[in-house]
Amino acid sequence: MARKDDILKSFLTHELLETKYELKKEERPSTVREALNSDIPIVKAVALIVEGLEKSPTATDNELRNSVLQFLNTAI
Repeated sequence: MARKDDILKSFLTHELLETKYELKKEERPSTVREALNSDIPIVKAVALIVEGLEKSPTATDNELRNSVLQFLNTAI
């Protein structure tokens, strides 16, 4: 498993995602690639963050936030 997939897994298994977003274990993708294709907006948003960190380790928080907000604005 790639490092970014491990990072994704650690986010998606967080208690807050399980309770607030009712993300069930069987809905959790195991790779960033799968998560980017998810129909669940919060899963895809987390995948965008992880992918952004991997592609551009020097990306600022603001750049990542803008990327995620842009996605969420179109997805919701």
